[in-house]
Amino acid sequence: MIRQATAADFSRIHSTDPFMTRILSLYHCYGEGYAFVGFWVQETDGAVCAAVSRFEDKFSLWLTEESDLEEVAAFLRFQGAGSCLYNAAYAPDLLDLPCISGYVLEYTAEDYFSESEINQPEFKELYALLQSCESPVFRVPEYMLFLSELTHRRSCGRLHLAAVSVEGRLASSVMTVSETENAAILGAVATHPDFRRRGLSHELVRTLATRLRQEGRRVFVLSATEQNTRFYQHSGFEITAGFKEIMTL
Repeated sequence: MIRQATAADFSRIHSTDPFMTRILSLYHCYGEGYAFVGFWVQETDGAVCAAVSRFEDKFSLWLTEESDLEEVAAFLRFQGAGSCLYNAAYAPDLLDLPCISGYVLEYTAEDYFSESEINQPEFKELYALLQSCESPVFRVPEYMLFLSELTHRRSCGRLHLAAVSVEGRLASSVMTVSETENAAILGAVATHPDFRRRGLSHELVRTLATRLRQEGRRVFVLSATEQNTRFYQHSGFEITAGFKEIMTL
């Protein structure tokens, strides 16, 4: 049975699973009472066997071997999800719809700290950097949505950001896109075209991953392209799982 999640449900969950990390991070930032977010759990014999989160029309799933996939699929259709991210191992064919596949990677390398001066850029400057890196697989949201989300996450203590400037210009950045006390997911890795092939992204990713791990967190990234996967492997990450993201329901 799928029902709305409660604070008691999530207070008992201390998972470092990256899919649950996405759900818990969103819950810790917004909780209940916002129209654009939602949280549900699925129970079997009184035990939680799946969890679902929604941010606008974007859904995340945490699945287990006990999850009722038919009920989950029907629930997603009913909710009109625009996209849905989940662990491919538990549901290789959750819905017969277009999707992208990729890998979950975890940072396993030795600690590393960049010798470059790490800074905390203004969000407007960061947004311009991300715009310079847009591609078919990396799209930047509308500015006000970007600004409100990062401002809120920072106020909740759920945002780590690292950047480096070259010649007075913001050159490269990385941030956490989801984080809990036990795990974090890195994303929005970007280097301005004028400063590429200098190893800046490698340095920042490894430095931020090291900081987070020293705080007791497991550190993950999600990659949907071979090029990005090779980049993360070169930066000290190892593949731990596969994911699928249904793009249109």
